Amino acid sequence: MKSKKWIIAIVFFFLAKVNIAQVKPIDDKEFFKDERIIEMKLSTDIKGLLAEKKDLNYVSAAVSWKLPGGTVAEGPVRIRPRGNFRKEHCRLSSLMIDFKHQASPAFSKFGTLKLVGGCGFTASHEQYLLKEYLVYKIYNMFTDMSFRVRLLHINYFDTKAKIKSYTQYAFLIEDVDDLAKRTKCQEKENTRYSPVGMRREEATLFYLFEYMIGNTDFSIPFYHNVKLLVDKTDTLSSPYPIAYDFDVTGLVNPPYGLPPPELGLEYLTQRLYRGYERSMDEIELAVKPFLEKEEAIYALINNFDLLTSGSKKEMLNFLKGFYSEIKSKKELKKIFVDNALRN
Repeated sequence: MKSKKWIIAIVFFFLAKVNIAQVKPIDDKEFFKDERIIEMKLSTDIKGLLAEKKDLNYVSAAVSWKLPGGTVAEGPVRIRPRGNFRKEHCRLSSLMIDFKHQASPAFSKFGTLKLVGGCGFTASHEQYLLKEYLVYKIYNMFTDMSFRVRLLHINYFDTKAKIKSYTQYAFLIEDVDDLAKRTKCQEKENTRYSPVGMRREEATLFYLFEYMIGNTDFSIPFYHNVKLLVDKTDTLSSPYPIAYDFDVTGLVNPPYGLPPPELGLEYLTQRLYRGYERSMDEIELAVKPFLEKEEAIYALINNFDLLTSGSKKEMLNFLKGFYSEIKSKKELKKIFVDNALRN
């Protein structure tokens, strides 16, 4: 009887291995459309990463994804720390994951992706991470010219057994080349653009969104927290500005964040409009999508069960301040017309 049980166990073991080996390559285009959370295990020398956060070299790691439906995809990858600010202020910075590995066929359609994790290991750090994830989802509501994200629940496993394994939420960000491909564009780099040289309507949306979330830490000329895309059929056309990196914003409001000192702001929750001169008619037209999506944004936050009631309240109160301003014609003119930057 015991021998029969062993045979059955061995059969199931090999069936499981075959299931893993025969996983089809994950569709990178559909991947970011899926809202379901992926259970992931990341195995690497975590203590080494913590000690060498300024090292830009890739190190070996292994990932295992439990996909919706129970299928497992796993294999070796390479990772390295990323994000200058996070490397300096966070215990474990965000990572760049290079999925290109011949022994990882399930990930063969991916290139390199940014993984955004919590700045620290506590529950409060996880809440800030989840808030930032929602900022990306809010941005997606306004334009396809925005990065898609996918939420993960990661078990970080230290292969050197120097740090105790821990679990935390994180998210992957769509690669800029994939964003460009699905919007029939291509990325523009190494060209110095003036902020006024952007596509006018898209730039107005960009500046209004950054104001809404309380983000002042960006620069178009220096490509700081901004990607620029141009139409693939007309690469000399004016670029679309694409915002990203939303942790140091008023809507997330982490304790380690401060506005750029040259702006004269004391707190992240102080808004400052950094958009350029527009007419009142243009601004009134530009805020219409924001007004139309107000309740949908509130619902997105309220229905996100991973946020605590306190985190939801903070986000909602901050957004309501923005909506109070754009519903007042006087405030609309004062903030977005009279106090806009001049060419």
